[in-house]
Amino acid sequence: MTPSAVRHEKRRRWAVVAVVTAVLVSVPSVVAALAPAGEPADPARLRALVLGSAGRPYQGYAESSGSLALPELPNLAAATALFSGRTPMRAWYAAPDRYRVDILGTAGEHDVYRLPDGEYTWDYGDNTLTRLIGEPAVRLPRAGDLLPPELARRVLQAAKDDPVTTLPGRNVAGVAASGLRLVPADPDTTIGQVDVWADPASGLPVRVEVTARGQQAPILVTEFQQLEQTTPVVEAPRPVLGSGFTVASAPDVSDTLGAFSQVPLPASLRGRPVASSNFGGIAGAALYGAGLASFVVVAVPRNVAIAASDAAGKAGGTQVKLPVGTLVQLSITPLSLAIVRSTVSRRSYLLAGTVTADVLKSAADELSRLRRSGR
Repeated sequence: MTPSAVRHEKRRRWAVVAVVTAVLVSVPSVVAALAPAGEPADPARLRALVLGSAGRPYQGYAESSGSLALPELPNLAAATALFSGRTPMRAWYAAPDRYRVDILGTAGEHDVYRLPDGEYTWDYGDNTLTRLIGEPAVRLPRAGDLLPPELARRVLQAAKDDPVTTLPGRNVAGVAASGLRLVPADPDTTIGQVDVWADPASGLPVRVEVTARGQQAPILVTEFQQLEQTTPVVEAPRPVLGSGFTVASAPDVSDTLGAFSQVPLPASLRGRPVASSNFGGIAGAALYGAGLASFVVVAVPRNVAIAASDAAGKAGGTQVKLPVGTLVQLSITPLSLAIVRSTVSRRSYLLAGTVTADVLKSAADELSRLRRSGR
């Protein structure tokens, strides 16, 4: 064979390899493009199916991706990180009281088991299994809350009276899903829309997009990459040789923030009635407003307020002088944060919610005027 023929033969073989590689790489995208999308569904009916899907079992792999550049507030770094980056999760959900969620991070794997007799956590980095005793009054957000079924049900329940419209269907993890869009009716919320795609037969949500008001791209997206709607076996984890085992009380927000035990809060703020006083059983915490236009107020110790103010300031927050106090505000669309310190009562409050900065500023001004009697 002549040298030119050899070169031609090599080029031909490499051309074949390149074509085969291109075909193999494109197969998943081709399959996805050809997969059937869900048919348009009545949005009210689909919402009802989603809200009633808590008993639907499933197992699969999901990813959430958030783009909120939240500051590292005191003791809240793990919670804020959920909304600022990518969170891969593998879930086995048999029932509301029997499930397992594995968080697959670069720093190691962290597993949460929920069983009828309690909750367990397994930390691969520390090689420690922990059994949590008791039910927290209010716990911080965690990765499992961002699974499509959990997030969709929470949002639709919170805004159950807001209007919904039909979205074109799409195929998500092999599910021909139907879609709906919820647009909050309250003009004071910073949430522009929430899009949900769910199995029109079972109501199981498979993808959720949350978009801030005035923006085009979602600030939070969570969806299944793999999904089976079958009942998994979820059992309590067992310590392995060489691992540690501990028993601890379930932590809640008051443990993290150190909320005061006896701080009365007003019946309304900025014209919004309290939706839950002693929020989650914590004196000194309350939820105001309704639906997606709500905000939380927590009375916090002075040192927590100072640390939170410093963190907010470093993240671009602004300090405002109030008639009887100081306020640090930070807006990270769609979340608004405020830390107010009163010169009248010498108390400090942390405010956060999906409402405009003006709403929180007005509420903070009212709080700063409260005297020790709560008036």
